Order: sequence, then C-alpha cells, then structure tokens
Amino acid sequence: MNKNNKGKRILSSIVTLLPMLFALCGKWLPEEIAVHWGAHGTANGFASSASFFLTMPPILLAVHWLCLVLATVIDKKNEQNKKVTGLIFWIIPTISLFCCGIVFAIALGYTANILSVAFLLLAVMFIVIGNYMPKTTRNLAMGIKIKWTLSSDENWRATHRFAGKLYVILGILCLPAMLLPEKAFPIATLALILLCAALPVVYSYRFYRKQLSEGTATKEEYEAENPMKNQKTVALVSVILAVVLAIVVAFLMLTGDVETTLGEASFTVKADFWEDLTLRYEEVDAIEYRAAGVNGERIWGYGSARLLLGHFENDEFGAYTRYTYTGNRPCVVMTVDQRTVVIGARNEETVKGIYERILAEISQ
Repeated sequence: MNKNNKGKRILSSIVTLLPMLFALCGKWLPEEIAVHWGAHGTANGFASSASFFLTMPPILLAVHWLCLVLATVIDKKNEQNKKVTGLIFWIIPTISLFCCGIVFAIALGYTANILSVAFLLLAVMFIVIGNYMPKTTRNLAMGIKIKWTLSSDENWRATHRFAGKLYVILGILCLPAMLLPEKAFPIATLALILLCAALPVVYSYRFYRKQLSEGTATKEEYEAENPMKNQKTVALVSVILAVVLAIVVAFLMLTGDVETTLGEASFTVKADFWEDLTLRYEEVDAIEYRAAGVNGERIWGYGSARLLLGHFENDEFGAYTRYTYTGNRPCVVMTVDQRTVVIGARNEETVKGIYERILAEISQ
C-alpha cells in the first residue's frame, strides 16, 4: 500500500466503522434486534443492538485491512489499473454501511423482505465488479486467478472480458429474482454462485485449448509464464496466515469461562466472548436444578469446544438463553419473565451453590 493511498486507507476505515454510531440509538430500539435470517427470510438470530453494532464494524474493518495487506504483499510489483485498486478500498465499507443499515432499519420497525434486499446488494456488486473486471491486468491479488489466466496475458484479458459481461448479466438477472417466492431464493442463490464461478473457468480452459489448436501458444509457453512456480512470498504469507488462523481458532475453541456473581439483590453472569447478564432475584419466577444438563440448537451466539453462550432453541423450552460449558453438565434452569435462562459453571458444586442461593432468595 503506497503512500498515495494513505488517505483512502484512513477514509475507508472510518466509513467501515460509521455503523458503530447506531449503538447510540439503543433507547429507540428493542432490547433484542434481529441480526441473522434463515434461507427463507425468517429471522433466526438475535442480539442486543449495542453488542451487534459495536462488534460487527470492527470485524469488517479487520477483514478490510487483511484484504488491503494481502493485495499489496502478494502482488506488490504489479502495476494495476487505479480504478481497480480503488475498488478494493470500498467493497468492505459499502458492505458495512449496507448490511448494518438494513439491520438498523428493520430494528426500527421498517418491514422488508430481507432476501430481496440481499439480492439487490448482490445485483449492485455483480454489475460494479463486472464493469471493472476487463480493466484488470494479470496479477495474483485480484481477478480470476487460475492456471491458464495466470500463465497468459491473452488468456487473462479474454477471460476477464467474458467474466465482466457475465457478471453484468447476472447482476441484471438478480433484479427480477427479487420477486421470486421465498422458497426459490436458496436455489437462485446457488445457481448464481455456480454460474459466476464455473463459466469463467470453462471459458479460460477453452481459450487455452483454442490457442494450442491454432498454434498461437504452446504448453511450454504457458508453463514458462506460470507465476505461481516461484512465488515464495505467496507461500510464506499463506503459511503465516494458516498459523495465525490456527492459533486464533485454538484460542477461541479452548479458552473462556462462565462466572456467576451473587449479590444481595441481584446476580450477574459474566462470560468470555459474550455479553454479561444481570438479573434481580425478584425477576426469577421459577428455578430448577438439572443434573444432566439441557440440549438445544444454537440460533445466535457463541459455541466452542468449551462454551455454549447466547440464544438457543429446543423442543422443551422453545427459545432460551444459555450461559454454560459444553457437554451434559449440571446447570440451573430459570424462568424469567416468561423466558428461560440456563446457567452453568465449571463444576457441580458451584452449580449447586448458585441454585441454592437463588432458590433461597426467591423463596423469601
């Protein structure tokens, strides 16, 4: 990332983080807002507005900077079209504004077919990227990077001209697809993904075979031009990213604790990687000790080899909130204002202590 792009890096980062301001509007929003929707457009994931708007933009910012760094490190010697490099700076900020804006609008009560909105975003992205594709030059950072395009400038240009037209057509097709029945959306999405991924590869291979048959290129020339043969930098970056990813995944999967602090009038459940929960004893309508734990499917929350946190669902409780360790460990099941809350701890003795203390408080 050269010095000339310093202003773009700063501005695009600020734009990516702008949706964090939505967290200031919590008093106008419900306690929980929809943040995830299933294949048929039904909301199946919820979170507090503060937790969503304060975490999602920073996550997208990390992805944004990862893309910028990789685009520079992997192909730092390539002189790319300025309009193309400019596009890299604004993809993630646009996604941040659009997606967080839709979540905010729906939380305010504006109804929307979320799948149609998603197809609208997809249409815009297809059309924009399709217009930029023919402007790219052969590189390892962006574009359709397969053996034949990376080995020939002619193949690269031909494939990306074809892909540019294809993406624009797919983008236009997304617009009438917004009117499809909800059940058809998963099929339409899969079809679009397969078309945009497979057709350029087929075209590139056919162009390669055509060049061989016409004698305008040889296998030896393609092999000699293959830039992946001696890409030590790419291999090194890939190894480093794999190691970092493995460390992060291991940390998230194997660490974290749930701790319940029992006060005089209320108790607080603190969990790593998830928002804290504070309840007054008088809010607890019923309590039960479960020696064998409870089961359930995670709707929206955090799950690892150690912890199960957030919003879950099962046949017995319907939707419920969970703060437990994994496995069928003892837990406390409480009914709080017609909703179920499940709390666990590291050992059976601690769980029994929590149960007995809360039971004593609500029995008074």
